[in-house]
Amino acid sequence: MSLREALDRTLRLMRDDIGQTADDEMLISALTETVVVITANAENLATHSAQTAFVTAAILMARSAHRVHLIAPDVALSRVQPPLSGRTLVTGLVEIGRDMLPGIAFETQVPNGHVDLAIVLGDSSLSVQASQVISLNASDWTGTITRYTGATPWQGTSWPIGGMAAGAMAATEAFKIAMRSLKAHAHNPGIMMEMFAPIEDGSFQLAPPQTSCISDLGNFDCVSGGAITHSLMYVLARLPGVQACSRVFEPESAGLSNLNRYMLLRWSHRDASKAKDLQQICEGTGIAIEPVPRRFEDDSDITLRPLVIVGVDDIPSRWYVQRTGPQWLGIGATTHWSAMASYHERGSGGCAECLHPYDDLDASPIPTVAFVSFWAGLLTAVYFLRHRSGGLSSAGLEQQVYLTPLQFANVMWAGVPACPSCPTCAREREG
Repeated sequence: MSLREALDRTLRLMRDDIGQTADDEMLISALTETVVVITANAENLATHSAQTAFVTAAILMARSAHRVHLIAPDVALSRVQPPLSGRTLVTGLVEIGRDMLPGIAFETQVPNGHVDLAIVLGDSSLSVQASQVISLNASDWTGTITRYTGATPWQGTSWPIGGMAAGAMAATEAFKIAMRSLKAHAHNPGIMMEMFAPIEDGSFQLAPPQTSCISDLGNFDCVSGGAITHSLMYVLARLPGVQACSRVFEPESAGLSNLNRYMLLRWSHRDASKAKDLQQICEGTGIAIEPVPRRFEDDSDITLRPLVIVGVDDIPSRWYVQRTGPQWLGIGATTHWSAMASYHERGSGGCAECLHPYDDLDASPIPTVAFVSFWAGLLTAVYFLRHRSGGLSSAGLEQQVYLTPLQFANVMWAGVPACPSCPTCAREREG
């Protein structure tokens, strides 16, 4: 049980840009030798939004094996923060930090010397020297990173979505530092340095500011208990007063190679049933999960609920779910450095097969990394919340989103045109 095995999917993704002159040990060293401080004072940690940003950044960075120092008071948690146990922030993170990746743990002392990245919540003070310093902030639906010189007190209150976006943006900056350290081994150093260039001022708005903050989510189904469903449940479990019931269709057990991106998975649970483990982790959050240890396939005799969320890598599985005729279908997916999500409503816009008409026949393990999988789950969760609140455009002009979180300026929101030759749409017309 090695760190190399746990980081297998991350290393595969790094190989998109790094050549064989760097062996796997060099890639792992680039990750583990990236030193980050995340710091906040009590005033800037007073809200659920801020605490969620702090936890999200810390967990995402730890899942990529960075050395993370938590410099903050051990404040009481405003509400539950799975997979943390206990009732205080730093103690909870330290405990889970020993149970995510082999040999990786959070540290709580101020590091000696220079660090690679300092992440500051709001306008908290900074006590270390860092090559890059960013300040995080958030509103209900928007996450922001700025230069520390322009920092302001934390703005977010009880709604945590913007805080999660800010935390994910910070974790991405840490990973980019590790990649830049491997410039000498890049396939194309110029392109790689442009892709992984630091962002010191940027924001990402997940939904319009006037979007209702809804926590009564009703009943829905999740097809897959993998990384995107983990991220989805991580998001939904943090909503104040959330109430929901979800079946999770997942036949497999977890494995060591899932630890690099499954937000709620503990190392000590790495052999557990994925669906049952999600049920256990979400107990007490307001989300009741019913594990269904079966794979959903074309000939399944399963009747799905009207609201369905799919997070599977297998493209035909998305078609099979769409062909059951759900009232609303949300899909989250990743491809290399990019995250994507879409929604499909009966009788409006293109379906899942219109958007993904071709199967990917490559059966090899999929390269991916924590922050990309997290963005796919977060984007899908926000589509679901906006649907439940009635806040999605009936015109479907934002029916899909494609985001490469290395550089947020490249985000694409678009409709999904119906394809006249789509087999799934033809079935619906005939039915």
